[in-house]
Amino acid sequence: MKRIGLCRTKISGLATYVPPKLLTNRDLEKMVDTTDEWILQRTGIRERHIVEPGVATSDLAKEASLKAIAQAGLTPADIGFIVVGTTTPDTVFPSTACLLQNKIGAPHAWGFDLGAACSGFTYALTTAVHMVSAGTHKHALAVGADVMSSIIDYTDRSTCVLFGDGAGAVVVSPASDGGNGIIDFEHEIDGSGGAALCMPAGGSLRPASHETVEQRLHYVKQDGQTVFRFAVRKTEEICGRIMKRKRWLSTSSDSATRRPERFRWR
Repeated sequence: MKRIGLCRTKISGLATYVPPKLLTNRDLEKMVDTTDEWILQRTGIRERHIVEPGVATSDLAKEASLKAIAQAGLTPADIGFIVVGTTTPDTVFPSTACLLQNKIGAPHAWGFDLGAACSGFTYALTTAVHMVSAGTHKHALAVGADVMSSIIDYTDRSTCVLFGDGAGAVVVSPASDGGNGIIDFEHEIDGSGGAALCMPAGGSLRPASHETVEQRLHYVKQDGQTVFRFAVRKTEEICGRIMKRKRWLSTSSDSATRRPERFRWR
């Protein structure tokens, strides 16, 4: 990405981590009214990784972060900024970024959590890119991590088949003018669709109470068809905008870059 007054950036290290425990479709058959075939046809998922009790989001983030930093040829002391995209922070405060800074031993870093659900990592990456592009820090750590099993209702087959636990991390660093680098970004939000994918209780609007717990409102609720249609439509629109801006847009109506809905994305 190169804008006026900003330096180019690149991903200098990338790593992921998932806990070893597996929750398979066969396991879910024993928990809810579903089958391995039903899940595979609709999601393509055979298994998902789940943490053991007592393992937090920051623990997963730590493993991915240390590997990404090492891959970049750096040490935690080289990191100046940390942003963690998560929907399942260890605690409301301190932030998971703060806990992660301590766990990886990054004495010069500051940071914060970013809450954007499924988009959390891409937003975190953009934030880290700007910190480095502006010259605020030389190396930034962007993490996406969640223990989704902590907010999934394992009696609701519309959500429990979809989510698992894991973390991914990248180190963003300056890029040379002639080398590979991050080219551009495009983001969009639409709060009018919030009810289609949400956790209804636990915030300031509906604090935890006997009622919210009994009604199972502290779990993910999703209108799957609404979310899927929105995601497919917006994926094409947002890709089209950035490709037009970079003048990459194909003139062929059958181009895969113009018509992602032709593919069955699972």
